[in-house]
Amino acid sequence: MSEELKTIKELADELGISKKYLQNKISYEKKKQNLSIGNWKKISGKNTIVLSDKEQTLIKSWLNSLEDKQEDKADSLEDKQEDKADSLEDKQEDKADSLEDKREDKADSLEDKQEDKADSLEDKQEDKADSLEDEQEDKADSLADSLEDKQEDKEKSYLKERISVLEKFLDKEQTSNSELKKIIQQTQNLLDQQQRLALQDKKLLEEYKSEINELKALKMPREDMKDGSSIRGEAQEEIERLKAQLKLSEEERNKAKEKEPVKAESKKWWHFGRNVK
Repeated sequence: MSEELKTIKELADELGISKKYLQNKISYEKKKQNLSIGNWKKISGKNTIVLSDKEQTLIKSWLNSLEDKQEDKADSLEDKQEDKADSLEDKQEDKADSLEDKREDKADSLEDKQEDKADSLEDKQEDKADSLEDEQEDKADSLADSLEDKQEDKEKSYLKERISVLEKFLDKEQTSNSELKKIIQQTQNLLDQQQRLALQDKKLLEEYKSEINELKALKMPREDMKDGSSIRGEAQEEIERLKAQLKLSEEERNKAKEKEPVKAESKKWWHFGRNVK
């Protein structure tokens, strides 16, 4: 089998490279390795360098080695670029995560502050409502006690006044035993009547106190508790109701006094006085 000789141009076309590039590569390797490549041959009337099969194989190995180096270099560069891109992406992700964590921490802190502020405001409102409720209850208790004391003082003063009138009358006037007994009996009846009315008033006041205590025992839970203005209005209405009932009781007692034979007794004392004069 004869050897297939190729020119530099034919080998360059086969390898898909330029003739100039192939010539430069052959010249570089000849000088580097101190080799003799190619033989002159006259083709179509021109002297041309031709390459044997062995020389073609050697040149191809040079080009393959160079290509491998270029590919390695390209792969290395690509790996470096990918590593750089991955590093940049990781940094961006870390920065985004850090920014998101800061935002979440800030949102949590703001939410905690708002919750603390809401709890503090709720506690203040509850304390204010409790204070107002206690104040109204104390005021109602004080009013009931004051009314009871005034009523008792008024009744005692009235009885003392009547007894004093009787004593003065007995000192100034001489009456028969029958009339004196009658006056004493009427006075005793009056005292009994006043005592009954006092007991009735006292019982009524005790009922009012019991109602107030029941109102205290029926306090609603915190979450269903009425606002301060509603509590204050109810307490004021309860006080006004107590005042009205006490006034009505006093009017009934006065009407009962007018029906008793006190007026006749008073006229009789006045009659005795006029006789003395």
